[in-house]
Amino acid sequence: MMTDTSPTLRLWFMDWHGWMLDHDPLKDAPTRTLFQPGRLPGLCAIVPETFQFPYRPFMEKRVSMPRAFPDMEMQELPHNRVAFFLPKSETYLISVPFGSGFVDYHSPAQKEWETFLPLTLEMLRGLSLLVTPDALKLEDDTNTVLPTPILQENMILRFGDRNLPLFLNTDVLTRIGHIMPGTNASIDLTWQIDIAPTPLVVHRQAGPTPAPETL
Repeated sequence: MMTDTSPTLRLWFMDWHGWMLDHDPLKDAPTRTLFQPGRLPGLCAIVPETFQFPYRPFMEKRVSMPRAFPDMEMQELPHNRVAFFLPKSETYLISVPFGSGFVDYHSPAQKEWETFLPLTLEMLRGLSLLVTPDALKLEDDTNTVLPTPILQENMILRFGDRNLPLFLNTDVLTRIGHIMPGTNASIDLTWQIDIAPTPLVVHRQAGPTPAPETL
């Protein structure tokens, strides 16, 4: 039997609350976990490097378990985000923060909690570096250094009193993920859709950075 040898890409997914889609091996079910710098969540989608929406991805669990995922269609949303639609039940995957939080397949409509941000390995590495204290120095053209950001809901990085939408800066995450220790790179941060990006220089520390290097 012939196999498809086309190049593929693994995608991990951040929910609207800034948490990650993950897999609970005890329940063999999708779950949500806090973003942890340097850690790969246990659930990802495997897709071709080039594909068109809507697309039905193969969902891969890091811990192999027998329960199959329902047939899901990844639908394109504005600004690099996606939703997961289940054609059989005509419902959406949802990540709910109430109590201990849960993920299920039964939301009747696509709204904020049914919205996810796909992240490649390089994007996760870039995000890990950004939120790790002293891993990077971000300096603008007035020599002002940005504080270490905090990840918040709505897929936002909060730098002091400024909010950076991750979904408007996916290329920046990739670029930061490729910066080698002891080097720097120029980036442009997009704070709002209708405002020109802000140029910055990113300096990556020369010493080892424990967490992000595990990605």
